[in-house]
Amino acid sequence: MSDYFKGTNLKEINQAINISTVWKNIVGNTIAKNTEIQKFKNGKITVKTSNPIWRNELIFQKEDLLNRLKKEEPELNIKEIEFR
Repeated sequence: MSDYFKGTNLKEINQAINISTVWKNIVGNTIAKNTEIQKFKNGKITVKTSNPIWRNELIFQKEDLLNRLKKEEPELNIKEIEFR
């Protein structure tokens, strides 16, 4: 996330921190250890996974995770999750 913070304003940094915290709470320790929020821009969260197996598993859970993020942080206007 350090690359993400370069050239961003405090509001964007605060949103990124909020998303990272909420992400860890929603997915739990095992998934959190195997993922990293890389970017949040225009309502889209980009999540890096530790390997393709995790990416595929999370793709199956994508809608549920998106709904849980929207419910937990409605003011962030999260629209999409992309797994890499």
